[in-house]
Amino acid sequence: MLSLMVVFAFVPSLALAAPRTKKSGFDGAVLVHVPAGEFFMGSKKGDPDERPLRRVSISAFWIDQTEVPASRFSVFVSRTGYITGAEKKGWAWVWDIKVRKGKGGWRKVLGASWDKPQGGGSAWRQMPDQAVSQVNWSDAEAYCTWAGRRLPSEAEWEYAARGRDGRNYPWGEEKDPGRANLKGGKDGFPGVSPVGQFLNGSSPFGVLGMSGNVWEWVSDRYGSRAYRKMAQKDPFGPAKGSTRVVRGASWGSPLKWATTHNRYHRKPIYRNNKIGFRCATGEGA
Repeated sequence: MLSLMVVFAFVPSLALAAPRTKKSGFDGAVLVHVPAGEFFMGSKKGDPDERPLRRVSISAFWIDQTEVPASRFSVFVSRTGYITGAEKKGWAWVWDIKVRKGKGGWRKVLGASWDKPQGGGSAWRQMPDQAVSQVNWSDAEAYCTWAGRRLPSEAEWEYAARGRDGRNYPWGEEKDPGRANLKGGKDGFPGVSPVGQFLNGSSPFGVLGMSGNVWEWVSDRYGSRAYRKMAQKDPFGPAKGSTRVVRGASWGSPLKWATTHNRYHRKPIYRNNKIGFRCATGEGA
């Protein structure tokens, strides 16, 4: 396996210089084509739930080039009358840097929702193309279904982020926090940013924002030992599980969380102002 990895690591990504894209005629999203291929999923040095490193095969698919922006989510809401989980409950979690003597922490904020990500006084219209947040897993799935797509699998997400050459970050191996919207304001955004801002953080296939800005819901249930049991072809998460996987880190995350293989998970009803999503669809869709 090790010898295969060494050879594999030096095979250039088969992404085109200019990504193959198409535009959804339904919601206007730009989708990037990810060709069928094999890659090493997981990590030898990451958290235990990222192991073992497995070579898996993925069928071709399309994935949104960016996270779903709030402006596009608003169209979904206006056309369907959809009410998100945060709106039904009347509150959501908001990160507050003032908590714990400036270290930051979560506050339960009444009225916080996708429409007002930080509660009263905030509104998505202040930054219309910001990545939508305060959406739970069901909200994300509902949007993708409405748009004629679906949430990507965890394996699809990781393949789209790291390509075939096993890179640790979408852009390569360089530990450069300036290529993504991560913790702190040195990247120009102390909080969420508009989608598609960090072109130098592109994945090998031309997918943007797969490190930082907002964590992204994927379709799979979480399993701490899932990688030990997953299929070699188009793997999917366990059939049972109380939480769903989120990937990619957020605007409040350190660089070490923003790797292509890092995994996180939350209950599907959970929502905060650091979690959003993007959609995907099959080759022939």
